[in-house]
Amino acid sequence: MRTTRKTMLLSAAAVLLAVGVAWTIMGRAQGGQGAAQQPPPQRIAVQVTQVRPDMVGAYQDLIKNEANPGLKKAGVAYRWMWANGPSGQAFTFVSVQPITNYAQYDQPGALQRALGADGVASYNAKLRPTIVSQHAYIQTLRQDLSILSGSSTPPAFAVIQAFQVAPGKGDEFTSSMTSDYLPNYRKAGVKDFWAYATNFGAPGGQILTVRPIASYAELDQPGLLNRAGLSAEAAGKIGARRAAVATVIDNEVVRFVPDLSFGTPAAPTTN
Repeated sequence: MRTTRKTMLLSAAAVLLAVGVAWTIMGRAQGGQGAAQQPPPQRIAVQVTQVRPDMVGAYQDLIKNEANPGLKKAGVAYRWMWANGPSGQAFTFVSVQPITNYAQYDQPGALQRALGADGVASYNAKLRPTIVSQHAYIQTLRQDLSILSGSSTPPAFAVIQAFQVAPGKGDEFTSSMTSDYLPNYRKAGVKDFWAYATNFGAPGGQILTVRPIASYAELDQPGLLNRAGLSAEAAGKIGARRAAVATVIDNEVVRFVPDLSFGTPAAPTTN
């Protein structure tokens, strides 16, 4: 979840996401080996909004009292909201919600279906003065690069990293993640770690990773590779292999905002 220089959730899903956000934020995760066995791609819509500092209260009231009830009425399963933590652009909020398929964009939006054309125009007229900027992304869960516990409970916080994979180096990045990182993350006790490919809203080759954490105090612990028992030398070699094929372009910590969120993603399943 990121703007030009700001990544936020969730993710997962995102929240995302991205976590949503899901973080996935997840609908049902991709699974199976053959094409015929795979469920549909699990995509999320991520919107990063920078809010005017003097209008944060008004923005939050609009989301809580108008947008979220309308989205619920329209049948949106969940919408999770994240905000910047101790890093990144202040007064930034990131919403993550599921995408059923791209065909949904051929139809009126969820808010318009709930509020009607006049109602959504009135809502947008109130929302616009609260906003400095907005940027939207569409991301797809990469189950092969993820660790999925099946939990649908939003984490209190999440560490977000965005990678720009070098052209032609996608397979090497995948190999580094699946051979070097994920096995050691599991050894370190990581239960959830979500990776998303950015489909639209940013240049190709971007991967967003979301690692839920329970508190900021977790950031005081040694790195995950060290917690997995690797020496500094071994961890350095792993980092060098990934750095040869991908660059970290953003690194943020975000916090979940329960008052501006609703719903629960379906638990991930595999075939």
